[in-house]
Amino acid sequence: MSNVEGRIEIRPMAVGDIHAALAVDREVRAAGKAITYANLTTENILSIDRRISHEESPTSYADSITGNVAALLDYSFVAEVDGQVRGFILGQIAHLREAATEFGVIQMIGVHPDYKRKRIGISLVNALAAKYRSKGIKTMRIGIDYRDKDLRSLIEHMGFGVGRLVVYSKIL
Repeated sequence: MSNVEGRIEIRPMAVGDIHAALAVDREVRAAGKAITYANLTTENILSIDRRISHEESPTSYADSITGNVAALLDYSFVAEVDGQVRGFILGQIAHLREAATEFGVIQMIGVHPDYKRKRIGISLVNALAAKYRSKGIKTMRIGIDYRDKDLRSLIEHMGFGVGRLVVYSKIL
């Protein structure tokens, strides 16, 4: 078991943190806790192009990122415990077409399984919310799989409620 009593520091995510965030994501998935994000990985969000590297696991993912990662990093944070990344949150600004309104989105949040219930998730969401507020954003959203009890519990504890929009799906 890891030392979970260390000092937690929340800071903006940098390109150099991507490898550590991917490692946390893999630990969450290995523990079977990626219910909401079962088909969405940090690699998908960061648009990592595996064709750039012939290796299965590149030494550094930073070189294989395509697209505008700077825009994503503007709204992303990591949680460090004793200097090691143990959690992350990826956010972005989105626009609601009907009202021409901007809102903040939590694209993904992950906390290493050994560090659950240590207020890391709360601290990450609060850091992202503060960043959105500083940009004049008044609403933050997250899509959650209804079966994801852990993530639902965190988000509901933080005051999120079910919105007016309902997503319908059809398997093709």
